[in-house]
Amino acid sequence: MRPNSFLVLAVFLFLGILVAQAAVSGVPPKGQGRVLVKGQDPVRGQDPVKAKVPVSTKPGSCPHILIQCAMLNPPNRCLRDTQCPGAKKCCKGACGLACLDPQ
Repeated sequence: MRPNSFLVLAVFLFLGILVAQAAVSGVPPKGQGRVLVKGQDPVRGQDPVKAKVPVSTKPGSCPHILIQCAMLNPPNRCLRDTQCPGAKKCCKGACGLACLDPQ
């Protein structure tokens, strides 16, 4: 393979990875995003001050995780502490959010 053709192949591979990552992360095409009002939560489009459900957290702190998976968007097993049984907390685990014993 000539050096020029290798460079072209590397550029196309890099562009393909960028396109795939944008497709996985759900980036909307330009001009098709939702319009937010000042003060709204950009994730849900709601006012962050006026929560519908009271936020409740369990006592303790999440353990420090040393290992992380290489997935771009790992699956979450929970989103808040109330979804975890007993004294477990919803914490960042090795691969996404998971119910873990607090410290």
